[in-house]
Amino acid sequence: MISFKSFIYAIHDAIMKANDSFMDKHTGFLDKYFEDIPSDDEVKYSSDSDKDDKKNFGSGYLRPKSVVVQYPYQTEKGVEFTEVHVPLITLVPFSMAQIEKARIWAQFEMEIVNDELQLNFIDRKSSGLGKKSKTSRGTLEVTFAPQESSEGLKQLIEGYEKALKRQIPS
Repeated sequence: MISFKSFIYAIHDAIMKANDSFMDKHTGFLDKYFEDIPSDDEVKYSSDSDKDDKKNFGSGYLRPKSVVVQYPYQTEKGVEFTEVHVPLITLVPFSMAQIEKARIWAQFEMEIVNDELQLNFIDRKSSGLGKKSKTSRGTLEVTFAPQESSEGLKQLIEGYEKALKRQIPS
């Protein structure tokens, strides 16, 4: 037997851990679309205070992973090409998911023991042998829903998209 309260806590904990797993996957985009800048020599600080901030907070710097594309454009001489640095983060749509709803169905008996509701999950009969198995019947339905990107992520991507557009001749 398991207390009803413990059962609900266990289900809630499992769902929250699954949702946290999604969040970890979402933040994994940093590794996929950005790379560490290995030394201070490669960082261009906008001010001495920015350099001090890095030392004080111990934060690293990331730069977007990018590809260089030969972009064609029309000139008086004909078609010419220019190099355009394209951050990979601007090339993919970002959609995130979260657990929206979870439904659980199980067969159990209820009993009050020491003023606490207890659940006893009913064993099912194994196929034709008449022996009880150690497992109980149940179903789990989990509904995933899209999650809106954070405002910070949207602005970051929009900034790289604007930088990309400025490289393309009109």
